[in-house]
Amino acid sequence: MMTKKLLIVIKVFAFSSLYFAQVGINTSNPQTSFHIDGAKDNPTSGAPTAAQQANDFSVTNTGQVGIGTTAPTEKLDVSTGNVRVRDINSNIGVGGTDRVVVADANGVLKTIDFTAYSLFHARLAANQNLTSSTITTLLFATPLATSPFYSYNTSTGVLTFNQPGNYLVTLQASFASAPAGTQLLVGIRPNPDANYLGRGSHYNATATSASVGELMNYSTMLIIPTAGYQIRFTAAPNQNCTVLSTETGSTGSGNVTNVTVQKI
Repeated sequence: MMTKKLLIVIKVFAFSSLYFAQVGINTSNPQTSFHIDGAKDNPTSGAPTAAQQANDFSVTNTGQVGIGTTAPTEKLDVSTGNVRVRDINSNIGVGGTDRVVVADANGVLKTIDFTAYSLFHARLAANQNLTSSTITTLLFATPLATSPFYSYNTSTGVLTFNQPGNYLVTLQASFASAPAGTQLLVGIRPNPDANYLGRGSHYNATATSASVGELMNYSTMLIIPTAGYQIRFTAAPNQNCTVLSTETGSTGSGNVTNVTVQKI
């Protein structure tokens, strides 16, 4: 009877040990539920170094898979290196539906709608009176569309780029209350102030009323060298006039002065 009880205890102990065991291949010191030491260079006790883990493969008890790490934090965690698909499918992405895969600062893959993500768009907050031969900063309202690429100060009119790169800028402006022969120059200037990064001008031969203005558009590309680079959008006429936020005419009224910036 005593022998039978002893055998039962031994079986229970053996089952418990098997149930909670960690499986190691090329290592007697597995760090996870399943651990392969590719180069057989792990120590017999303690945790392997980052260099020793570089050739390891591991699976945790929660199903996290690590390549080059024994402590994966995602379902698939690759410590370093590239991922390659030798025979990738030829499916064509669908614009406006498919999203771009990016990596965050910690290397975790995420998806974004890059078209919306890269866009900045704002409308002029209110009509602005301009003084002859004076460069005035245009003050736009809270952006209707923006992303982490940009920071805009509605009080100073300064736009800050949070990432270097190439940006397409389109600036549209309408001006009124202008005498005949008024020329309006709209442009982009760096902050602190220096020469124009880009500018365009419009001339009207006849006077404009207080509600119906002359419209101009200007597009250019900016090469932003560093994160934190700042610009402002400006207007400068040769005669006193007003930049309109909304224009009213026989066909209705609506926004006429706005800016759009797109990272390309």
